[in-house]
Parts: sequence; structure tokens; C-alpha cells
Amino acid sequence: MDPEMRAGTLLLAALLSAILLALAACSRNDDTAVPPPRSSITFLHYFTDSLSGGIDEMSQGFNNQHPALELKAISLDHEAFKTSIQDTLKTDNPPELYSYWAGARTASIVDELEPLDELWQQAGWDKAFAPSVIKAASEYRGKKYFLPLTQHYIAFFYNKKLFDQLQLQPPKTWEEFLAVCAALKARGITPIALGARDKWPAQFWFDYLLLRTAPYSFRQQLMSGEARFDDPQVRAVFARWKSLIDKGYFNSRPHPNELAWDSGANDMVFRGEAAMTLMGTWNLAYFSNNTHQWQAGKDFDFFPFPQIDPAIPTVALGPIDGIVMPKRAHDKAGAGTALRYLASAEAQRTFSRYSGALAPNLQVPDSAYSDIQRRVRKELERSPVFDFAFDLATPPPVAELGLDAFAEFLAFPDAYPEITRRLADEAAARFSATRAVKPAP
Repeated sequence: MDPEMRAGTLLLAALLSAILLALAACSRNDDTAVPPPRSSITFLHYFTDSLSGGIDEMSQGFNNQHPALELKAISLDHEAFKTSIQDTLKTDNPPELYSYWAGARTASIVDELEPLDELWQQAGWDKAFAPSVIKAASEYRGKKYFLPLTQHYIAFFYNKKLFDQLQLQPPKTWEEFLAVCAALKARGITPIALGARDKWPAQFWFDYLLLRTAPYSFRQQLMSGEARFDDPQVRAVFARWKSLIDKGYFNSRPHPNELAWDSGANDMVFRGEAAMTLMGTWNLAYFSNNTHQWQAGKDFDFFPFPQIDPAIPTVALGPIDGIVMPKRAHDKAGAGTALRYLASAEAQRTFSRYSGALAPNLQVPDSAYSDIQRRVRKELERSPVFDFAFDLATPPPVAELGLDAFAEFLAFPDAYPEITRRLADEAAARFSATRAVKPAP
């Protein structure tokens, strides 16, 4: 063969060999660059809009630690969620996990849930959560179904700069509260902003006015149908509530039933048009977000609902959010892995940081909280009883009646005798219907 031809042939062969080696290397690199597909764990939740802080960060923390699994946190509007879960739980392919509210809401769907007792024991969660929280939030019919995720506290959140400017102190008694309201009203400032467009914010007024004037045992009887909503103690609550409305201490334009709790009532407080609002500790995240950039303790602060009757022990109020697993969930093993992470101090600390909630996990230290969160924790510790808000303390059909009645009362305060009578009759009928449905063994 001609030397030049031989050289050309060798060069061509070398080039072909190099190309094949490069292709093989690329193939190997592609194989290693593309990770195997993850198994998805769907987590349907109601932490949306102003309540969404921390959920994405917490989910990302799980995904970073579990390359074979992906926790997909999917949000659904707060009100739509209440209806959706009732339907999707019964399908053949529900999400692996749901957020839900402890109390009567979870009790109403417990037949569709997977017990967590075995996982609970393996994970040692009895050491992670307080016995009171486990009893109140996690146990139903002798089994554990609910993993606590957040604990909130309902209190007054107020414009601190406005209070300081008018030399007002957070009231501790009802008489002091009325004096503060009168002073604010005299200066042309709406004392109390109430945004009840979604109905549930109004219930906090009913709850606290009852819990500060009647024995806790009576409220338990009321929530279980053993007492009626036209009882004199209940009517006294509406009469006291009406007196605040009659004095012009609530916003009238817009009317509470037309106003959102966040962009409405909260922003009235932020702008100084109103001085305070009765809301949950999710307000900590709202007022300090990028839009408002308020500093807790400097621009805004909180105080507990004032004492009315000194003979009545203090009851703290608020929801406990958590997670449940459907009985029909397909990947229960993967869901269990996700629950282990979501129960951890790391995950709950992350969620607390962004949401303003306290972490039910006892292993989250005080140092993880802001100063205002530590003060909230102390208020909870001072209260001998922690209870759920109205719509989480009574069966959903009765809760619906109550929320409607509160909205009607705000529209027509003078009609409260008739509203309470009608509520008592309709609630009694729904309690009877609820008892007639025997729970599954």
C-alpha cells in the first residue's frame, strides 16, 4: 500500500475510534447524569396564600434527603379543601397524605383514615409530642390517626406604634379593654378590625366571650349537643358582643361580612385605620412578610383575650394542623417515610420559622423561636386548658350552622334572640342525625 494511503487509512481509523470512544463516553455520562425516576408522594394541603409560609421549604428539605422519593405538596383553597377531602378520600387513588384540622374535623373522617399506631411506636413519637397534644389532636377511638404539624394561638394583634402614640397599654381585663376601645374611638380610629368574609374569623369572638364567662364544662356540653344554643349563657355572649357593635367598636365600612381577614382587616391595622384584630399566630408571618415588613415587638405585638370573670380559669384557643393518611393510599410505605420527616424537629422548626406557628415537636428548642413566639408559648403554658375553635370543636354539620349564625348576627345584631333560638333547634336536629350514624368498628 502506498505510504500516503496507509497513513490516511490509519488516520481515518484513529478518528473513527476517537468518535466511537467519545460517543461511548457521552452515553455513559448520559446514563449517570439522568437519575432514576422518583416515586411521588402527593401531599394535598390547605396552606395557601397568606397561610402558605414554610410548606415549600419543608417539602424541599424532605426531597433533598430522599433521592428515591419526591414529596409533591399541592395546595387547594382553604374553603374548597373542606369539601374536596370528603370526596377524594373515597376514591381508589387518593393523595398519600392530607393536611387536616385536629378535633371534630378529623373525627368526622376517621373511618377513611389509616391508623398510625405501628409507625407511631416505631418512630417513638410519644417522646416527641406532649401527652395533652396527643390526646387532644392525635387519638380517636383509641387509635392514633393524626400527626401534629403546627399549633397556633388566637389572640389580639395590634398596631404597637399606634398604641404607643396614644399611650395605651394592652388590656388585661374587660374593663381595661373597653377603656382602650373608647379611647381609640374618641380619636377617630376603629378599635377592632374584623374580616369575616370567609365566616370562620367571626367564631373567635363567640368562642372567647363564652370561654371567659362560662365554665369550660358548659362549652364542652354545648359542642357535644348536651346544651342548647339558646341557653342564657349563650345569649349573654351575643348580648355582650352586640354591645361592642352598638358602640361602634368594629369596622362598619366595609362591613365585617364583606371584608377579608388578611388583605382587609389585617391591612386596616397595618395602615393604622384600625388598632387591633382578633386572629391566629399565622399573623406573625403575615405582618412580617416582604409586603409589610413589620418587626414583631416594635411595629406590632399581641395580647391575650382579656379576662372577664376572674372566677373562670383561662382557656387558650387555637387550631392544631396536622397530617393524615387515607386508608386507600397506594404508597403507604413512602407516605410513612414522609411522615417520619414531617414529624422531625428539623421539619417542624422550618415550618414554624416561615408560618409563625409553634411546633408541636417538643424537641424544637426555645432558641428556634423568635421573641414573640416564645411569649406565645408562655401564654399557652399558663393556660390550664387548650381548646379548638368552634368549627373544629363540634361536628362539621353543626359547625356550618354556627358559622352561618355568626354571619347573620353580624348583619342583624338585634335579632340575636331569634338567631340563637333557630340555631338551637337546627343544631339539636343535626346532633341527633350525627348520633344516629353509628361509627364503624
